[in-house]
Amino acid sequence: MIRSYTPVDADACAWVLKRAFAAAPWNEEWSLELARTRIQELMCSPMSIGYVYEEEGCILGMMLGRKTTYLHGVEYFIDEFCIAPEAQRKGIGTRMLAHAREELMPRGFEDIVLNTERSSPAERFYSKNGFVAKDSLIFMYWDF
Repeated sequence: MIRSYTPVDADACAWVLKRAFAAAPWNEEWSLELARTRIQELMCSPMSIGYVYEEEGCILGMMLGRKTTYLHGVEYFIDEFCIAPEAQRKGIGTRMLAHAREELMPRGFEDIVLNTERSSPAERFYSKNGFVAKDSLIFMYWDF
């Protein structure tokens, strides 16, 4: 079942994030506390919109993002989207994207946007689902 994220989902989503990003190619070591903090920060805005995939009371996937306005209209910007490792490659992510699109289009959203690692399984997943990379954009950060 795909449903809207609620604040009581933070702990279960933290567990999904921790396990999903521990796997290759990311190999990141998230503590549950840090993962929970990230999720709570992402979802505390009135513009936050999130979805979870749940089976038998267990959350196996999450898509967390926000409504943002750009020149051409309203976008859904995905900040975090991950599926628990044991549930990957079963169509859950594709179903979650389709659900978000079906819910957001009638609300006036023009598109869904995100950042992801180049040449990763995530890039291939998004391409398979109709996303297109923009050569004119780059992701930059200032490490200090």
